Amino acid sequence: MAKTILVPFDGSSNANKALDWAISLAKVSGFKILLLNVQPSFRTVHAKTFFNKSDLEEYQQQLFKEATEGVEDKLKASEVPYNLKLDIGDPKERIVEEVRNSAKGEDRIELIVMGSRGTNPVFSGVLGSVSYAIINAGVCPVTIIPQEKK
Repeated sequence: MAKTILVPFDGSSNANKALDWAISLAKVSGFKILLLNVQPSFRTVHAKTFFNKSDLEEYQQQLFKEATEGVEDKLKASEVPYNLKLDIGDPKERIVEEVRNSAKGEDRIELIVMGSRGTNPVFSGVLGSVSYAIINAGVCPVTIIPQEKK
């Protein structure tokens, strides 16, 4: 059974810092990395009216490729075992569900390493709303890489 570090990844500079930190940790611990990019579902009345399902899926794939551009090269160069995964839905729900589902499989997620973007005005002084939700879910230990103050 492989132990895994989950890195929620949105392509931001802080997500890249979290990935770098996770790679360093994986090298010394022998863990795998699961890089998870969550895209919105776009399953709204307006989206369904103007776009067909395959167009939306193509757009989600495009967003995934843009967010993860260069990441696979970084992971290959690190020589750390890894998987890249695209998921669709609410990031808070999908991250928690990924950890819960991993408990049933061979690649159990033991740790989440994520950046804090701090875009929500309520939590931006300390954590981003996704970071805050993941910590409160209590599904596994979480390491938050803080956003640099400018």
